[in-house]
Amino acid sequence: MVGRLLLLARGQVRVRVTGASLPRFLNACARHGITLRRMKRTAWNEMYATLSVADFRALRRYMGRTGCRVHIVRRRGAPFFAARLRPRYALWGGFFALVLLCWILHAHIWSIETNISAALPEGEIMRQLDALGVHIGARRSAIDTGRIRWKMLQLQPDMTFFSLNIQGNRLTVEAYGESPPSELLDQSAVTKVVAARDGVVRRILAQEGQPVVKAGDAVSAGDTLISGLVPPTREEGNYHLTHGRGEVEAYTAYHTARVRALTTEKKAYTGKVKHQYALVLGNKRLNLYFGSGISSSTCDKIIETKTLWLSDSVVFPVSLVKQTYVFYETETVTQTADEVRVDMISRALGDIVAGMDGMITGHEETMAEQAGAAVLRLSADAVEQIGVEAVDDSTIPEKESEEDAGAQQHPAQG
Repeated sequence: MVGRLLLLARGQVRVRVTGASLPRFLNACARHGITLRRMKRTAWNEMYATLSVADFRALRRYMGRTGCRVHIVRRRGAPFFAARLRPRYALWGGFFALVLLCWILHAHIWSIETNISAALPEGEIMRQLDALGVHIGARRSAIDTGRIRWKMLQLQPDMTFFSLNIQGNRLTVEAYGESPPSELLDQSAVTKVVAARDGVVRRILAQEGQPVVKAGDAVSAGDTLISGLVPPTREEGNYHLTHGRGEVEAYTAYHTARVRALTTEKKAYTGKVKHQYALVLGNKRLNLYFGSGISSSTCDKIIETKTLWLSDSVVFPVSLVKQTYVFYETETVTQTADEVRVDMISRALGDIVAGMDGMITGHEETMAEQAGAAVLRLSADAVEQIGVEAVDDSTIPEKESEEDAGAQQHPAQG
């Protein structure tokens, strides 16, 4: 197969040889190294053979001595194909334009995809990359991924991972990071556990420190629950300070009020739909419609973008943007308090649960209509963990001297 392709690349001809001296012709070809292939003798004075273009040109020098005549029957191969196409300038121009287009597509970035974690500012990162030369139409050879990665890690202190992956003319930006951690207390600092909100202690679990409340005690927000000052455990022992920590579970109560209008406006779609198209070439947008667009105050706007691509790694800098407008009219809808009751209670309980470390054990609510609005008053009982760490400014009590202790045990008699 490979040998046949090489022969076609160099060109070959099929010839008809006639004459009374065919043996002399064959001897001349063998003597001068001219290779004949696919020979076929059709008569005593006629035969067919295939030979390369170079051998055919060499054969012309020895034809006079053989007494035979050679006629070309068929030409095949790249040289003859190129000769037929040579006068077709438009075709060659299109070919070179295609080669140039392929080079431009391969040598530049025409698609950028991002995979950036929500903890990082995506807009700011893309602006910084643009300043570093990473943008649509940038040359691939001008993008130094190592240098850009080092620079981005310097510009974004919260970024823990960054990479630029180039596949063909498509570039993928991956960046991960974490939000700045909340300020934590030093693990060696003297701390205590205080109540985050009012409640009645249900259970206390002190990991370090001295509990100062017990189950059943009512506490207010800010009250100390576990102290960092630990009393001595034996008669001759001493007080010491520690990093107080632990969990305090308590019964808590929540009270909230919600108001919701009973008369609202609802979308009623009219069935009218309008489409607008735009063509994006690289960084340039060409609107295929008149005007600047349609106001979205009375319609929903849906945008779809389709990019022309050859494969996953080869993308053309051409995109078709389709804007679909779905029109609607507003109509007034009036509900009763009973109809919105379940939804209002569900939302109120969801907001309470979202801000607590525990669960709701029961709730009571009242619903009323006032001035065209539904008014919900809700009380919820919960069990949650209310202990939070705070700095403990307690100091170790001074140890009483033996004389002071003796004076207290034997007071002076008057």
